Amino acid sequence: MARKKRQAKKEMKVKINGKEQQLNEEVVIKDWNKAKKETAAAEDRLENDGFDWVLPNKGIPEVPEFQPAQGIPESVEEEKKPKINISKYFQKRFSPNKTGLLISTILAVAIGLGFGLFVWKLVVNPESSTILTDAAPTVPAESKEKGTALTATMPGLSAAVVQGGAFSTEEAATSFSDKFTSQGLPSISLNVDEQQFLFIGVTEDLNTAKTWVEDYKASGIDVYAKEFSVPEHQIKVDSKIEAEWVTEAPKLFGILAKEAANARSSGQVNEQVLQDSETTIKKFEGKNIQQKLSVDLRTQLEDTIKQLGAYSTSQNQENLTKAQQSLLNFLKAYYDGAKGPSV
Repeated sequence: MARKKRQAKKEMKVKINGKEQQLNEEVVIKDWNKAKKETAAAEDRLENDGFDWVLPNKGIPEVPEFQPAQGIPESVEEEKKPKINISKYFQKRFSPNKTGLLISTILAVAIGLGFGLFVWKLVVNPESSTILTDAAPTVPAESKEKGTALTATMPGLSAAVVQGGAFSTEEAATSFSDKFTSQGLPSISLNVDEQQFLFIGVTEDLNTAKTWVEDYKASGIDVYAKEFSVPEHQIKVDSKIEAEWVTEAPKLFGILAKEAANARSSGQVNEQVLQDSETTIKKFEGKNIQQKLSVDLRTQLEDTIKQLGAYSTSQNQENLTKAQQSLLNFLKAYYDGAKGPSV
């Protein structure tokens, strides 16, 4: 009853044209949930009754459903990782291979021996630059090679000479030389600076040459003494032994020239000097000495020793003259050889 009274009191009033009108129609809602469903159905009908929209069916690729990866246990990862033994790794990495080490050692020894032999040949047996000095040479085994040209240094030579004149032509010098020969005197003619120098005696010391000049002038022969020099010169030779001979020969010339001067002044010959000189020459006998210059030098020295030996036995003055002639011939050959083309 009380509820009906409250409902009766709540009446709705509507104003129409400024006048209130009582609305007697009652609206009773018994089930709100059912009413809500009916309202939703009504709204669906309105939507379905509207314009049908046609949308293009574009090929949209299907996105695969994302699935989270399952967690991998730490123990499995640790098993997959390779375990490295540090000591064995470095031992295997850096320890030398025995086979490679043996091959490398053999190659290193072979290369070292080959290089050492090459350097030894260059130092001990140079083939293209054989130059001998004034020092006493040794006599190694002969090492001539076909087609290989060697060079040797002819040492400078100084001597004191007795000069019989200087002439402008060789004919004039030869004519005057014949006059000395007819008087039993030795003589040679040298072409020096486009002049012909006539020499009739040679010795090692200038003072000795001046003494000879006084003797000649006393005999009416006008001569004078002076020093004569042959410069050092490079020549071609066929072998090392020949190069050594070219160096040794001028030393023997000086020794024998001094001995010939002593024999002339004292009448005595030192036999030991002759023997030593002969021994030195014999060391080069039978060797490969073929150059004309080398042969001429040896021939003149051998003849000088022979004539001095004969004079020691016979005291014949003619032997001393022949010894002087051989020494003058040596001087001429040495001078002409030094004038040859340089190497």
